[in-house]
Amino acid sequence: MKISFDLDDTLILTDKDAIYEKPVKGFKALFFKEKLRKGIIVLCEELKSLGFDICVYTTSERSISYIKHLFGVYGIKLSNVINQKVHKEFVQGTRKEVMPSKVPSKFGIDLHIDDDISVKQNGMQFGFNVLIISKFDKEWSLKVLDEAKRIIRLKSHCK
Repeated sequence: MKISFDLDDTLILTDKDAIYEKPVKGFKALFFKEKLRKGIIVLCEELKSLGFDICVYTTSERSISYIKHLFGVYGIKLSNVINQKVHKEFVQGTRKEVMPSKVPSKFGIDLHIDDDISVKQNGMQFGFNVLIISKFDKEWSLKVLDEAKRIIRLKSHCK
């Protein structure tokens, strides 16, 4: 099973009062101005123990290498990164009609975590699972874990 996270205002917060994780590889962290939201390290460990592969799906132009290294500073190994370039190539392609900003199901992702309500609306329209979390939500990681467990239950009932 796969779970993906958006970056901006989901895992990389811009609010001045945001609380961040402490990097596990301190020296390497000096090379990154961006920091990850508090709670992501423990959450990823729990999700992996449930059988989830951790992915990032972002509309940003950050390189795949940059994103993998950023998460690596926190001890998080990503199984896949979908950035704007990859999304355009595999989702939009040569279609004339504008496709949604994210379509996690195209990449075998079972649950996507985002802050943008339009992604949730696209999920309802195009048939993929999205959990919306606020950058201000202190209980965000519990909500993600609960939703991941719900997805596991749904999948087990479908077998």
